[in-house]
Amino acid sequence: MAYKEVSSAKTRYLKQTQLGKALRLVSSEFNKTLCKRCQNNVLHKRKWFTTGSKLCGVWEPDGLDEPKIGEYKNIDIQLTGYDFVVLESFCRFVKSVKFTMDLDMKIVTVPPRSLNVKTYHTRSTKVQEIFNLKRYERKLRFKSVVCTKFPIFLEVLRKHQPEGVDIQIMEFSKEVEDFRYIPSDEKLNLLARLKALEKEKIEREKRKDK
Repeated sequence: MAYKEVSSAKTRYLKQTQLGKALRLVSSEFNKTLCKRCQNNVLHKRKWFTTGSKLCGVWEPDGLDEPKIGEYKNIDIQLTGYDFVVLESFCRFVKSVKFTMDLDMKIVTVPPRSLNVKTYHTRSTKVQEIFNLKRYERKLRFKSVVCTKFPIFLEVLRKHQPEGVDIQIMEFSKEVEDFRYIPSDEKLNLLARLKALEKEKIEREKRKDK
């Protein structure tokens, strides 16, 4: 009985070794038909998942273009309000959102605009009271912003918009940018002098025509 068991174990062992040799021979012949990259992918299993050409068992050609994401160019977001403290607090919050979302944005300070508001008596044109108000303004300036991030940023602004603060999206304009800068007295004097000279020139031409 023991002899039969030993002989059957030997036959099983021989069959296994022969099968292993046959499998190794087949795999070696199969690897010869593959390129080096595919051989490495088959022989060396990856421990981590990847979407590149090194994914085990999957081959992707090199030079595939990544999907292009559009961008918005030269966008200004105008923040205005009559309460300076509330507006500045909201700008600090926007600045924290900028760093969190990694946005290429800067906050531009704009001088306040003075407004005179009048109230009238009932059924009369007589002025009852005059209020002098200042409308403060800040601009969020984007040279370029990714299309996928900009709607999320706008939604964050809308959800956290305080009372009394207005938000308006506009394109960059030269006229609005010039309002930020206060011209020097020398420049104003030169401009006034140029206007006076042009007026004198027009009057001389009119006299010649007569």
